[in-house]
Amino acid sequence: MIERFSYSSLQTFKKCPAQFKIRYIDKVRKKDEGIEAFMGKRVHESIEFLYNIILEGQIPFVDHIVDYYREQWDKHWHDRIARVDNAMRPADYIRTGEECIVRYYRKHKPFHQPVEGNEVELDFYLDDNDEYQMKGFIDRLDNLGDGNWEIHDYKTSKRAMSQANAEKDEQLALYHFALKKKFEHVNHVTLVWHFLRHGIEIKSSRTDQQLDSLSKKCQSSIDQIRTFINNGGTFNPKTSILCNWCYLWEECSAKSGTNPYIGRDN
Repeated sequence: MIERFSYSSLQTFKKCPAQFKIRYIDKVRKKDEGIEAFMGKRVHESIEFLYNIILEGQIPFVDHIVDYYREQWDKHWHDRIARVDNAMRPADYIRTGEECIVRYYRKHKPFHQPVEGNEVELDFYLDDNDEYQMKGFIDRLDNLGDGNWEIHDYKTSKRAMSQANAEKDEQLALYHFALKKKFEHVNHVTLVWHFLRHGIEIKSSRTDQQLDSLSKKCQSSIDQIRTFINNGGTFNPKTSILCNWCYLWEECSAKSGTNPYIGRDN
């Protein structure tokens, strides 16, 4: 039985029960990944590296951060990276990541943000009976004082989120819920998404009532998954365009062979 859930795992069950089973029950771990996600990881690492230096009392040159980004790219690059977009070559993704970092650096220098921590790990319960355990990570957490906080999330996606979608987003709202469990004095939390390709920020917030409704919704999803498992439910695959970004073809009953996009032009 799964003890801890994440927002990603709950969403995976909705999108494709077969992928959920393979990843979270069978615990299949593969090297495969998409180049968009690979670039996003390297950019996240670089911004985290930037703030770690700042927390030590220094402001590094932007070239130092870009050099670190390239070092991490070369260090982690492998031959099981998928590239679905024919118009983008690996070198284009490297350059896009660099542009994201430089754009962010120039916008936020001299970095007066009151950073509480980077990659803050969350381990929390949705209820008071320890029946619904969740986990997650906050890209950056800022403590503004007087019980005011900001949860920051870095995005390297091609499209920026609309304000309407930000008001409905559940992942950062769930982290807001977790923050209230983690700290005693949480008066107001601002959710901040940084869309690094566009150089824009989208902000939102949640009421206690909205957080309570979200908690109950997640509990219901967990109940559904547990009942499904206990009743011996069949984890059937849901085929869609998203299959092109899935690297579990060899384990999936709806596919055969290896995802053809993996290892392309690497």
